[in-house]
Amino acid sequence: MKSTYKPYTIAVTILFLITTLTSTALATRYAGEFLEIGVGGRALGMGGAYCALAEDPSSFYWNPAGLARVPSISIWGMYNNQFGDFGDPLAQHSVMGAVFPITGAALAVHWVRLAVDQIPIFPDYSEDAGYSLEERKQLIDGVPQGYFDDAEDALFISFAKMNKFNLDLGWAFFVLPLEIPYGINLKMIRQKLYTSEAFGIGADAGLQLRFSLADMFSKPFLGDFALGIAYQDFTKTGIDWGEGNTDVITQNLRIGLAYHQDIPAIKSEFNIERVSNTRYSYDGRFGMEYIWDKKLSFRFGFSRLDWGEFVSGLWDDIDFGTWNAGMGIKYWHITCDYAFMRADLGNAHRISLIYQF
Repeated sequence: MKSTYKPYTIAVTILFLITTLTSTALATRYAGEFLEIGVGGRALGMGGAYCALAEDPSSFYWNPAGLARVPSISIWGMYNNQFGDFGDPLAQHSVMGAVFPITGAALAVHWVRLAVDQIPIFPDYSEDAGYSLEERKQLIDGVPQGYFDDAEDALFISFAKMNKFNLDLGWAFFVLPLEIPYGINLKMIRQKLYTSEAFGIGADAGLQLRFSLADMFSKPFLGDFALGIAYQDFTKTGIDWGEGNTDVITQNLRIGLAYHQDIPAIKSEFNIERVSNTRYSYDGRFGMEYIWDKKLSFRFGFSRLDWGEFVSGLWDDIDFGTWNAGMGIKYWHITCDYAFMRADLGNAHRISLIYQF
């Protein structure tokens, strides 16, 4: 990192202190906050609206059931500049992992890391510090007394299983083919901030339901409906800092409704999804995706979407939150996805690469 400080260095430092220190109730509310950033260029390009549609290696984060849809052995990684310039970010967020499909199921392992280096150390200027007036004059030159690093890691081990069966609605109706994969994560968390270090263990679970609306309504032009449900940290994941100090990650119920439409005439596909999260009161997301010839994709979405109140048949005071956009290119066995997010502390650029054997 450069030796010169950007105007928002202090803001970023405070942010990471808030999310990791355990001395207040607020820290428990935002425990494990580095896992809220999200993973995967495809999902993030859609604003994180990726629960019912989840079907690539990044599914372990959004809904582990989607790992059952990964068609072949895949290795992948993602890099994200979190706050600041792409080449010189204040924080670096990265993901590496692999998915190993087996008959009707899949195993996966992933590593997520957020790192902030060279956080400046300044002296305690409070009256309780005991400095004399002359000493205080010498300390206010703004020169750090040293630096420390923040490192936050999580290891995910996942299992997913695909279930397919026909729902027989009786002789007067029809048989509806259903796909209902489910998945589970076991995650181990390590956080290190200055001289403090913490460890935790937790679990997530997910389920998807997909079926053809064309089969249901006998209308060939209709596409597929998908429902996704993911229950993150259902074990009330605890992060132990020692000496009786433990943070508990707030549980999150993620629900997604999606629609997939094939458009054979122009070799295209269209996806749209609406997602809600419950971790912080209400967190809505909306995303869409256009795919041409399974090679080129364009995406757009909103994160932190709030519909406001439903008044007189209309939604009032809609807050679209943060907009996201992205694109993807698939060539040979390689898929490259890019996502952009506008943010006050610096735009975020996320790039992920997937190699499928």
